[in-house]
Amino acid sequence: MFKSIFGKLLSAYYLIILITFIILGILLFSLLGDYVTSEKEELLRYTGKKINEITSVLIEDNSPIVERVYRINIESYGTNTQSLIIVIDQTGEIFAISNPYYKHMEGQKLSKAQYGEVLLGKDIKKIGNFEGLFNQTVLTIGMPLKYKNEIVGAVFLNSPIPEINKVRYEVFKLFMLSVSVALLAAFILIFFLSRKISNPLKMINKAAKTFANGQFENRVAVNSNDEIGELANTFNRMAESLQNLENMRRSFIANVSHELRTPMTTIQGFIAGIMDETIPKERQKQYLKIVLDEVRRLSRLVNDLLDLAKMEAGENQLNFREFDINELIRIGIIKFENRITQKNIHINAYFEDEQCFVIADMDGIQRVVTNLLDNAIKFSDDNGTIDIEVITKSNKVYVSIQDHGIGIDEQELKYIWDRFYKTDKSRSKDKTGTGLGLAIVKNIINQHGQEISVESKLEEYTRFTFTLQRA
Repeated sequence: MFKSIFGKLLSAYYLIILITFIILGILLFSLLGDYVTSEKEELLRYTGKKINEITSVLIEDNSPIVERVYRINIESYGTNTQSLIIVIDQTGEIFAISNPYYKHMEGQKLSKAQYGEVLLGKDIKKIGNFEGLFNQTVLTIGMPLKYKNEIVGAVFLNSPIPEINKVRYEVFKLFMLSVSVALLAAFILIFFLSRKISNPLKMINKAAKTFANGQFENRVAVNSNDEIGELANTFNRMAESLQNLENMRRSFIANVSHELRTPMTTIQGFIAGIMDETIPKERQKQYLKIVLDEVRRLSRLVNDLLDLAKMEAGENQLNFREFDINELIRIGIIKFENRITQKNIHINAYFEDEQCFVIADMDGIQRVVTNLLDNAIKFSDDNGTIDIEVITKSNKVYVSIQDHGIGIDEQELKYIWDRFYKTDKSRSKDKTGTGLGLAIVKNIINQHGQEISVESKLEEYTRFTFTLQRA
């Protein structure tokens, strides 16, 4: 249990609370003792002052009635303060005592060790057995009795320490009872809190173990809005990314295998037919041209794969410089002049300014424009139209290339940036493409720290828009 996070959290929380209560208990016990002793001392000193006052009255009127009242008051003070009060005269002889049980001591003398300092005018406070007078520990307060600034005797107020400690233990007992209830409540709360914290981590750990086995379907269901919930959401996003990567990996392998197998099978078949003379000599040139086209297609595929791998690995170094994006687009259109003429496509180019300078890698952006123009021409119908627009907003330049061809289904738009992805309708028109063009375009724009987006409506249009840094 203690090896798990749940056990460690439960133990740590409970141990911290327990240590806190122990320290608090020790401090409380000590402070209670000092507080109760201090309160008792203050009460005894106050009583001593009252006894001094009634002693003055007795000295002024030393009648039997006053003396009787004096002794009753002494007994009353002793009862109220739960102490033994001893009053002595100047010679150390006991004149009055509060407890009737000790009445036999009246007339006896205390030793100078007991009263000497007090008759010299000094207040004393001692904890002990009052020089052997008691068989238990007592708190003794000794105060001189004065009449007209002359010391006429002394009073000793003795309160047993067990009586003082009794109060302390009663309060401490209530404290310990409260602590026990608090510890039980804390244990229950900490138990459920620890489980709430540890359970999502267990779920994440369990899901992570399945990831190690190549299974990325598991998700962690956590509804909290704290750091644990954020961790679970991050974990789920990571799981989704891993699943997508795994699906892309499998799709990549399948697509590469298909893209390589088809031309290689064609090449192998035609070359074998030429070598064993199955294909007559007068048709060999025709089939060799097909073989050459397939070899070129394989070469493009390999080059695109290598370029894409370099981009994704961050090995493709960009050479930023100023150039006119309008001129770059004009050159791109000229490159495709033959294909544009063959399909009788009309180009509508709108440039907000005659020249529009941007800061970017010219070769990379040229590749972006070439790919987008190639797709626009490829998927445009004969006698169709391609709209090209370059406008500026603040420090950005927006370049849009739109064709009015077959369009892309809304459900397929999010997949067009994936490697080897081709829509079902595009396969009939894209016989030579590798399916890597848009993935390369996306990576180039991302490397520039810019954005590219696509809008499309089936059987109506497809528009690609990307941004560049204005010079």
